[in-house]
Amino acid sequence: MKKAYLAILLTLAALCGAKAQKVEVRVTDSWNRPLSEVAVRVGDEQTVRALTDERGIAEVEAPEGSEITLTLFNRQSRTVRVEGPQLEVRLTDNDRLFDIGYDERIRKSESTASLSQAAAGDIEAAGNTNVMNNLYGLIPGLGVYQGSNLPWDNNPKLYVRGQGSFGGNQVLVLVDGIERDMAQVSPEEVESITVLKDAATLALYGNRGADGVVVITTKRGGNHGLRSRINYDFGVQTPFRIPRMADGYTYASAVNEALTNDGLTPRYTMHDMRLIANGQRPQLFPDIDWQALMLRQAAFTHDLNLSFDGNGKLIRYFVYANYNSYRGLLNNTEMNEGYSTQVGMDALKVRSNIEARLTKSTVARVNVMGRLMQYQQPTAGTDLAGMYDTPSAAFYPLAPAADGGGWARSRLFENPLAEMVSRGYSTVLQRTLFADLTIDQDLSSLTPGLSLQVRVAYDNSADITDARTCNYAYMEVTPVNDAVGNVEQLLYTPYGNNSNMTFNSSLTASMNRTSVWAKVLYDRQFGAHGISARLIFNENRSDYRGANNSYMYRDAIASVGYNYDSRYVVNAVLSYAGASQMPSGDKYRIYPAVSAAWIASNESFLRESRAVDLLKLRASFGVTGMSARLSYDMDKQFNGSGNSYIFVGNVSQYGTAQGALPSTGIEPEREYRSNVGLELGVFDQLTFDADLFYNVRRHIRVSSEETLSGVLGIGAPDIFTGEVRNYGWELALGWRKRIGDFAWGLRGQISYAKNEILQKEEGYKPYWYMYARGNAIDRFYGLMADGLYQAGDFEADGSLRKGLPVTTYQSKVQPGDVKYVDLNGDGKIDANDCAYQLYAALPQIYYGFNVEFRWRGLKLDAYFQGTGRSTLTTTLASIYQPLYGNDRNVSQYYMRNRWSPYDTSGRYPRLTTQSNANNYAASSLWTERGDFLKLRTLTLSYRLPSGIASRMRMRECSLYLRGMNLFSADRVDILDPEYISTGYPSARSCQIGLNLIF
Repeated sequence: MKKAYLAILLTLAALCGAKAQKVEVRVTDSWNRPLSEVAVRVGDEQTVRALTDERGIAEVEAPEGSEITLTLFNRQSRTVRVEGPQLEVRLTDNDRLFDIGYDERIRKSESTASLSQAAAGDIEAAGNTNVMNNLYGLIPGLGVYQGSNLPWDNNPKLYVRGQGSFGGNQVLVLVDGIERDMAQVSPEEVESITVLKDAATLALYGNRGADGVVVITTKRGGNHGLRSRINYDFGVQTPFRIPRMADGYTYASAVNEALTNDGLTPRYTMHDMRLIANGQRPQLFPDIDWQALMLRQAAFTHDLNLSFDGNGKLIRYFVYANYNSYRGLLNNTEMNEGYSTQVGMDALKVRSNIEARLTKSTVARVNVMGRLMQYQQPTAGTDLAGMYDTPSAAFYPLAPAADGGGWARSRLFENPLAEMVSRGYSTVLQRTLFADLTIDQDLSSLTPGLSLQVRVAYDNSADITDARTCNYAYMEVTPVNDAVGNVEQLLYTPYGNNSNMTFNSSLTASMNRTSVWAKVLYDRQFGAHGISARLIFNENRSDYRGANNSYMYRDAIASVGYNYDSRYVVNAVLSYAGASQMPSGDKYRIYPAVSAAWIASNESFLRESRAVDLLKLRASFGVTGMSARLSYDMDKQFNGSGNSYIFVGNVSQYGTAQGALPSTGIEPEREYRSNVGLELGVFDQLTFDADLFYNVRRHIRVSSEETLSGVLGIGAPDIFTGEVRNYGWELALGWRKRIGDFAWGLRGQISYAKNEILQKEEGYKPYWYMYARGNAIDRFYGLMADGLYQAGDFEADGSLRKGLPVTTYQSKVQPGDVKYVDLNGDGKIDANDCAYQLYAALPQIYYGFNVEFRWRGLKLDAYFQGTGRSTLTTTLASIYQPLYGNDRNVSQYYMRNRWSPYDTSGRYPRLTTQSNANNYAASSLWTERGDFLKLRTLTLSYRLPSGIASRMRMRECSLYLRGMNLFSADRVDILDPEYISTGYPSARSCQIGLNLIF
């Protein structure tokens, strides 16, 4: 015992004898530029000893061999050993702090989980006002896919490592740890966005985590005095790829060709065609450019951001305000006195993030965000199908004054301009509130390393729609032919009346959400041994408008981590998670996960290496869940009205019938996730990350109808036997180099994710290629097109040559019709020849890369993003499938690529005015490869020299010019490959902006 006391005394004496020395620390960023506002702490102290200045330098007193922790608040952190009076440290991407939710931050270099992140600079650089639209190709494992183009409804679709369930996809988005609408967040208020991809972190989220989690962290005040920032940009948007439709003469020629193909009399005589070609009698034979009438060449945006942030003795603050507006692409919207039907939006937001030290051991944080948004659109909506479907030669938009004037239309075609302009308009006022309070209590007085955190949040939003509607009078145009069939005149018949505007106001959407969590934390270092432990209770309740539209999640979580000498790290998580959709008495499930990492670069044989900055191997395995696809009361049977019967006279009486059988064995989806990864950093310039993952999703909800006989005589229940595996890899590479005033960088990432349906309740199929099992989710299903019939495929009497399969979709085919592969070889084309083929709509390959050049104050940034191995469906009326039914137009693209007797090499079938089930059956003909490469953003900026800016009483002044969606290389050519639709068009944008910091 005496020897033990002696050893302890000697150790204490040695520590006391360690003489503190003055150490100068110089900190730079990944571009080797001085980094200011970096907090310097010595040993395990929580007190900040010093902050780096504008030169990136700080001086502290520290003993030789002790450790210094350098932290750029909420962004980067690194611990280094004191070896001499001067230290030079570069904070790189390997030192990033990842927010994994529940206010937990992990340093990348010591994480056992597969995490990826985009920092504030990258998020703001893309220029979109919707924060998630700035993430195209930025984060490995995160697929961002374009949604609607309307400014108030342009949330992209998010996929984390592809899709793991044929039941759907629902990525959980957290803002400051709370589930919130990502559309309410502006890029300028975001500090970072982290994507959680493997079980090591997703298990924390119990029944909500299986589809992946995106964590958005908002900014807090920096380590400086009051700093003000003003950012403004003005943008001009132009339509991106609007398919051109046929002019009047081409349309008339197409109709005549189609009627001739159908064996019918042409609609337009040679006399009519000459008048159309020469532009004579335009009222009789119009040539209307509906696109020019309904779309103008530019829309306009304004975006103003103002923020104040800083750190006082007791308070840290970030206050932010944003205003943005949009004036749309619709044309001729001012034709009505007193109102416009233009698409427009105005939004105003204010955020305040305040952190106050109440006592030496207590910190309170209050985050409040309020947003008001008002948007407007025509009562008829923003779909432009009428613009594409209405032929140029259909009618003149306005009837002649001599015939009564006013709007005109034909019996087959509405007037798309009148519908857009004269049906009225609607406005929606949306108000949103996000509020949360967090209390952090240090309990180290009880035992070192112990602390407590409580967070309470309340969110509310509502949409109030004011609809102003009216009707309009119009003239129906009917051509009158002479004795030989020439159009002689137009007959105008009045219909309808101009009505007064009616007004209706209603609450169309509402949401209330309350969230609370309590967390006990324990972090302690025992020499080379580090222990961290968490106990978390979380409850989240969301109430939406409508019956049975409230959801609650309740979780109890335990996690523990062990770190030995920053070389070997092990973490384990156990979640006991409940969901309100689960049956009563059976609402909870357990989700465990374990992960480990070996940080080889901290081993003695690499620690002193000047080449290797980071070398880490990691692996994880665990279980995650998803209950969002469950419904309330699935375990109950409900009876309702049945068939009708006539008992007396001719009056029908409805009886009562049993409802569908209840579901049993109800389970949330469970995904078993495994992941291995490698992280490498060399020469403080090159970073490389690689991940391999293999996931199996089980208990997917699926109908049992196909596997139960119809003799059952009652609705079949849903069961939970679906199974999907999803596997792939990710690579990320970054390189930065600086020589004098010139610097350049290249960053890129590529992800591959492939899924396969292992089990889906399918009834008997006569052939193997008709089963979904073994195929990807939503893989294209249809006939295999085999070109078009040519004249040589027919006998002299018009019948098919022997040996060619006969279609059952059409009683008779002719040259120019679609030919299909007879997969089963039975000599006929029918539903048994439909097969899963090509790729699914969701790309298997997703990639992006960024090229950056800097020279003094000049900076050029280019962000590219692309996808591979996907299939698009091209079945848009008029554009891809024209004329038939007599209520469609024809596009110039189709006219260039159609089969005709004069050009039999066309890709698409002959023109026809009649329905043709053979030609327009679902088949590979009506698809296109979805691969593309886009130049998402190109930015040229200039920052004034600091000396000039300071004389103008500014810290920083920069100007920038930015182009967005400038270029796309793809197979589609006539439409945005991400938006095959007749909806509100995609846009190419140009912005000019100013950024000031005071």
